[in-house]
Amino acid sequence: MSAPLPVSLAPRPGESIESWLEHLADANGLTTAQLLTLARGPGVSTRYLTLAPAPVTITHLASLARVDPDAVAATTLSAYEGTALDLTGLDVHDRHSYRQVAARGWAPAHGTQICPACLADTNTWHSAWRLLIVTTCTHHQTFLVAECPSCQRPFRDQRHSHLRRVGAVPVCGNPLGAGPTRQCQRDLTTITQDPAAPAVLAMQARVHTALDRATVPVMGELTDAATYLSDLRHLSTLLLHLGRQPGADKLADWAATLPVTTGTRRWGIRPPDDPGIRARALAAADAILAAPDLGTAVTVFIPWVALTPTTADGPLGWLADRTVVTPNLTRLVIAARAPHRRLSHHLDTQDHPMLVDTRGIPQVIHADLYTAHLAGASSSSAATARLFASLCLARMHPDVTSWAKAAEILGMPAAMGVTCARTCSATLLVDHTDWARRLDAVWDGLRDERSPTGRWNYRNHEAKIAHRRLRYRWFAEWAKDCRPGTRPESRGHALTWQWVHLAHGHLHTSPSWGGRRPNAVERAHYRKFETSLDEQQQVGLASALNRRA
Repeated sequence: MSAPLPVSLAPRPGESIESWLEHLADANGLTTAQLLTLARGPGVSTRYLTLAPAPVTITHLASLARVDPDAVAATTLSAYEGTALDLTGLDVHDRHSYRQVAARGWAPAHGTQICPACLADTNTWHSAWRLLIVTTCTHHQTFLVAECPSCQRPFRDQRHSHLRRVGAVPVCGNPLGAGPTRQCQRDLTTITQDPAAPAVLAMQARVHTALDRATVPVMGELTDAATYLSDLRHLSTLLLHLGRQPGADKLADWAATLPVTTGTRRWGIRPPDDPGIRARALAAADAILAAPDLGTAVTVFIPWVALTPTTADGPLGWLADRTVVTPNLTRLVIAARAPHRRLSHHLDTQDHPMLVDTRGIPQVIHADLYTAHLAGASSSSAATARLFASLCLARMHPDVTSWAKAAEILGMPAAMGVTCARTCSATLLVDHTDWARRLDAVWDGLRDERSPTGRWNYRNHEAKIAHRRLRYRWFAEWAKDCRPGTRPESRGHALTWQWVHLAHGHLHTSPSWGGRRPNAVERAHYRKFETSLDEQQQVGLASALNRRA
């Protein structure tokens, strides 16, 4: 073992081990190469020196500098084990074991980020600068810098030595590849830094809180540091992938730079090298996690989830394939992908619920009521929005507790209600309160003063039309009086017209299809028949409903 050095020098709080050793070498009049020689010895290796050196290495360095071993251990990245890093499987005797750490993603690689202002103030390199989840100096409120403007390489990008040949002076010191005597001499204290936005600084402050092993609130619940940092990293990874989808630039300006600078990288392994882009993605994720409750977090997250592309695996499959779905992310994604659940909760828990009679609700809201009250409230087609409005009215009945039951009570397949709710809820352009107010107006518009109850019984009307499915006289008389030459095969189309225009039933549930869903050809043939009817023929079909079958 080497004898203790003449000059003892303790590491500064937060200082990295390379920075401390370079200052220790200068204080004792040694080159960094000479100090590394003293640091090594029988059974003492400098492998993984910056990450997690062997305990015997820590003890030897502490003895060499005559300082506390715990202070030396605090200079390595192992100080962040259990928060920002998971070093499980790392073995100082196996130079390939780091692959297990790197495979978990966002692991420190060659080089480090810096804050030039901090170097100008204290000439101290911080160990936290190596963490990719650290992007900003909260003291100087600026982004970190990841690359030397002169040599265009990461700082401390040295493959063959942990320490720089230039020692503790605040210059780059990267080898230039022209022999051991040439290094980049860029003065690091003169590098310009960009100011960080308040949202980025707030995110970085929460990250530092977690790095100090304190709890952090996540969606309204205090969460341990490791869970928060894991959620933040994996949610940021997901936002980075979503940021490359069309339309993402409307949500975040940093998304526009991703395709140009990043290609098709897997962000879960290595996020963007640019601290500015990485910081903004982390801030976007933190804004979701910092929400006071799950509902608020979902509201912020929904515009991002809306960017999910259509793939064979489905939206959930695409999302799960691009990040690690932690328990908190699972809650977030499921809630964001099911806006119909939140709308149903709103309809079920209104302060002044309507007393609806589901018999007075048609399968599809009248077109004139849609135009008067619902137009522009959803980006879905008018037909889909009219069906959805009927389902929403049915959901207001206390016995109707799901979208499937809403469809069934209106005489439609349960799956139709679920599918429509999932589709149309996600395309609403108004908030739930405004949508409920519009539904009130629609319900008022469905009144029929000619009925003793003030409501028309659509179920009875649907049953009357369905009863005529196997009757022929009404059709023959209509064809003779209004449309001579009409083929007998058109009787099903005529029945469907009555179903759609008189009973306001859904096209797919017309009794003419015999209880099955019509295919595209059948629907096209009906549309052709429907558009061929003139006004007289339509009036004749309406009056034919009252004739004897």
